[in-house]
Amino acid sequence: MHRLRIYGELFLTGTEFYSDFERSSENSVFISRGSASARITLKIDGKRLYVRVAGEPRGHDLTQCFREGLDKGLIRPSMRTLVDLTRFITGAVDWSAIFALRTLAPWGKDEGESRVAYVVRTKTFRPLLKIARVLFFRSHHRAFDNHADAIKWLEQVEMTE
Repeated sequence: MHRLRIYGELFLTGTEFYSDFERSSENSVFISRGSASARITLKIDGKRLYVRVAGEPRGHDLTQCFREGLDKGLIRPSMRTLVDLTRFITGAVDWSAIFALRTLAPWGKDEGESRVAYVVRTKTFRPLLKIARVLFFRSHHRAFDNHADAIKWLEQVEMTE
């Protein structure tokens, strides 16, 4: 079991990541759309944004979650973001939703360095990362096969600011 301490907060990795994701603190806010088997869930926790994709949610659910977070002032364009795609079934991407998401905010343009860590099951998701780099070019994107390495990469940035 790996445990990481980031700004004094203990983050659990691997299967424990999911139980930690579900746990709420006084600073965390959840935004979720979709059905039980096809869901997008955002967890905004201080400077961090966690995005969990389960099943094959509709693209509209993705854009609605982000729109709500932006409208409420919870999401900033340069947050440290972990996108968990390990429970995304086929990897069929709704590109119209991704293009719509791109227009919602000037991603990567406010203060701080914008980084997005993607946790994926297989290397078949990695070509999608190349497209994300083009669409969201002000942010740094990297794929990982485990939560621990993704969190370490996000932590490195926070320690240098």
